Amino acid sequence: MAENFTEVLKGLYLDPEIPLALYVFDLTVNAVFSILTIIGNVLIMAALRKIHLTQVHTVFKAFLFNLSLADLGVGLVVQPLYISAVLTAMSGFRDASRILGALFYLGNWFLPNVSFLFLTLIALDRFLVLHLRLRYRNLVTLKKVVILLLIMWFVTFAGTMLIIYDNRIYNIVANFGLAVCLSLTTYCYLKIYLTLRRHDKSVREQSPLETVYATSRIQPQSGKSFNVLRFKRSVWNMFYVYVAFVLCYLPLFCILIVIHVRGVDRTTKIFRFLGATLIFINSSLNPLLYCWKIREIRRVVLKTLSNVICL
Repeated sequence: MAENFTEVLKGLYLDPEIPLALYVFDLTVNAVFSILTIIGNVLIMAALRKIHLTQVHTVFKAFLFNLSLADLGVGLVVQPLYISAVLTAMSGFRDASRILGALFYLGNWFLPNVSFLFLTLIALDRFLVLHLRLRYRNLVTLKKVVILLLIMWFVTFAGTMLIIYDNRIYNIVANFGLAVCLSLTTYCYLKIYLTLRRHDKSVREQSPLETVYATSRIQPQSGKSFNVLRFKRSVWNMFYVYVAFVLCYLPLFCILIVIHVRGVDRTTKIFRFLGATLIFINSSLNPLLYCWKIREIRRVVLKTLSNVICL
């Protein structure tokens, strides 16, 4: 839950119940993962620009590019702001810490929220690919997707600015948006799973020769085919990214529930402190997942790295 921004503007104060050694450890972890996040997401964004794919993949690329851009913002802006705010607080520069802490606070709400929104849009995109099939290329164009993504960036930014005006309104809007995104993402992946399972069941009931073709293709009435195997890979690839996102956010979410029910003590403060860092780490995990699961991206990234090493 977002706090009153007036309280945030008072400055970032080090909690005496959290050991100084833990602050130093946390700053070190954030510094290391900030660098890894920047390098990893720059490589992914560069790879996406080099990959030549079909129209369906071009739309998918646009989603991945914007998700990587949001993750890059975490490593390039949010984590350095956090490190600077804590270091200035440690050094006694109250005014600098107050400004840096406020900027970090807004960025910390903006970029993770836009990442979650893009993950929801990707799940919805995969759902539309399966259910529209060949009509997808005509209805979901790159131009429409780019406009949608720009609108989502603006809406999320404007929503984050509500914290300055009234954090209570922001909390209501954010909680509603979180519930919608979670429900929509879960529904899309569940429907995709059930549809593909029905397809697999129908394939098993066919003759061996029909099975070889039907396993990889769905034949619509138009006579053209829909590549099921390639679609399955894209769905599972993004589902892994979604699961990683949820696992990194879940600890902090559970701690916040415990704090709401039982109140704050030293243990919950420490776990909340560490849970926030785990959220930042998620932005450095996504590039690894892309390279691991998406063969086209892995090839370009490895080629880029080999060229850099050989220089």
